[in-house]
Amino acid sequence: MAMDLNAKAAYIRGLMTGMEFDPASKNGKVIAAMMDLLEEMAATVTEHDNALSQAYDELETLDQDLDDLVADLYGDDEEDEDDEDALYEVTCPNCGAVTTIDEEALLSADQELVCPNCGAAFDIELESDEDEEPRPESGPEKA
Repeated sequence: MAMDLNAKAAYIRGLMTGMEFDPASKNGKVIAAMMDLLEEMAATVTEHDNALSQAYDELETLDQDLDDLVADLYGDDEEDEDDEDALYEVTCPNCGAVTTIDEEALLSADQELVCPNCGAAFDIELESDEDEEPRPESGPEKA
């Protein structure tokens, strides 16, 4: 929009002044009253537009703050969806020690892990679904 409502109302007021408009005539009184109403409405609409813009700005700030709060409370959703960052708890069958291992280390362990607590080696079996990447079949539980 080239001109806002206030500018358009002022333009019309200028046209009336330039035409040597007679506000004392019967028709002139009606047109002058309509012009006053138009200017008042334009000012009110502009005021409401400004308030609405401010409310949208504040709402955007609140939305960003809420996103930050949710990320702080529940963690980042992208990390949960990223399988490379998934952690698994593995229980040693020899000593019962629980070790946390990431999926990359779990998949690169050639189906055998060594317990960091007792040094015993134990086998793991991974189940592979067509729809998903390989997941531990038993033993490791996702942390």
